[in-house]
Amino acid sequence: MPINDVTEALVRHRRFLLTSHYNPDGDNIASQLALASILRSLNKQVAIVDQDPVPGRYRFLPGWESIGNQMVPQNASCVVVLDCGNIDRIGKVSDIITPATMELVNIDHHVSNTLYGHFHYVDPEASSTCELILRLAQKLRVKPTPEQAQIILTGMMSDTGGFRYASTSADTLRAAGLLSDYGAKIAEVAEQLYYQQPINQLKILGELLSRLKTGAKGKLAYMSLTQELIKRYDFDLSESEEFVKYALAVKGAEVAILFKEQGDGVIRVSFRAKGRVDVNQLAGKFGGGGHISAAGARLNTTLEDAVQKVVQMAEAELSSN
Repeated sequence: MPINDVTEALVRHRRFLLTSHYNPDGDNIASQLALASILRSLNKQVAIVDQDPVPGRYRFLPGWESIGNQMVPQNASCVVVLDCGNIDRIGKVSDIITPATMELVNIDHHVSNTLYGHFHYVDPEASSTCELILRLAQKLRVKPTPEQAQIILTGMMSDTGGFRYASTSADTLRAAGLLSDYGAKIAEVAEQLYYQQPINQLKILGELLSRLKTGAKGKLAYMSLTQELIKRYDFDLSESEEFVKYALAVKGAEVAILFKEQGDGVIRVSFRAKGRVDVNQLAGKFGGGGHISAAGARLNTTLEDAVQKVVQMAEAELSSN
């Protein structure tokens, strides 16, 4: 974890491009916004460009409008890729990165990270990339403002399920306490993340739960978000990030899977586990990856075929354990 190399790169450069993976989530969005704000406080020029728009559930974060989705070349000497285990997952943003003129910095906490870039700060033991941003702020001797603290806390809470996942460590809770000292409001973040859901989102969740299936003698729970449901409820697929955790709530379930029919021949698969099964390895069998307890993959096939193949593999994995 060469944090000093990354810190020195952040100090040395003046013009930055920040990006992250497609299909953004809370840690992805918050880590970009927090680092951008910290760099600007050091009189740096920063642009954030992502392939996909910010999901509605994160548009309460200060500065979310600054995240662009137009692939316009940037006058940057350093690219910082955040919360992204594989450089290929930045998608179209790669079109505006010129390796000959830009240093590449990789900041992430995925166990599947390929350690790409000129410099990397990757800690799979961290709860979130936002936890690493707080460490970088300390290394840069920047005391986060209340707004920055709130953004960092949002990413941490999002990636830990409100400090409920196995990735939550004593260091994570100490970091949350420090952010609270800096002015972050835990209750306000929790309300925005968990108690401000659009009614169509709750209705489609009800439909999913009514179709919930189990396997491997109850150790597996899974459900499918079809295009038929998405169209019926005029639902934005980017808002489905948290759905898989409801399948994991089934008593006795060790692994939960959510299949999402994207509509273009791609099936997105979200895996969650209670810590006794490594879903990073399971996702890896389908070209994906992530963390031991949370991972994802994309399959170019039909929904029925994806369900059959992934469920069969998951059941085999659970049987061997």
